[in-house]
Amino acid sequence: YLELLRSNPERLKEFVDGLTINVSEWFRNPEKFAELEQWVLPELLRHFPRLRIWSAGCSIGSEIFSVAILLDRLGMLGCCELVGTDIDSEVLKNASSGVFAPHEQKGLTAELIDRYFVLLDGGYIQLRKDLASRVQFKQHNLLVKPFESGWQLIICRNVAIYFNENTKQRLHDTLYEALELNGILFVGSTERIFNYRELGFVQFRSFFYQKR
Repeated sequence: YLELLRSNPERLKEFVDGLTINVSEWFRNPEKFAELEQWVLPELLRHFPRLRIWSAGCSIGSEIFSVAILLDRLGMLGCCELVGTDIDSEVLKNASSGVFAPHEQKGLTAELIDRYFVLLDGGYIQLRKDLASRVQFKQHNLLVKPFESGWQLIICRNVAIYFNENTKQRLHDTLYEALELNGILFVGSTERIFNYRELGFVQFRSFFYQKR
């Protein structure tokens, strides 16, 4: 089977898509998104007139779209570039559509759905096109391929929990290098970075690490 994967790109794609874990939620850990809105985004705007925001391991796009909603609420969406990347090409197609099945709507309130979504048949909803069009989705392997630098905010949540310690170190080194000076890395609420000082970060708030 290994030889088959080496020689057959289509079977390799099937294998990777089957291996990846595509669990995501809207505004996962709402208290952290409240901090993002109230503290982190204003801090970044003190340093940068425009924000480039990267969701690394974006899955179906719920978290980067959650950020787009926050930016819209703050009147800042027009001055931001938002990009979501994932290794799974199929899940990126779903994210690009902006359409979400009933089981993919966890974290959304009736008020948010009414304001930002169009109701479709079968309980499906579609994010308003003016918001959905603000996010670009690209395929990317965090552990193999280099990616662009110069980001002011990187969201990489519930990705490192699947990696061993050496791989986490490589990942955090990569994300540090991709951040602009004074940029912030936002990680999952079970992914505290204990050696953040060695990497060059300061802790801006819990689970938010700023490059200094």
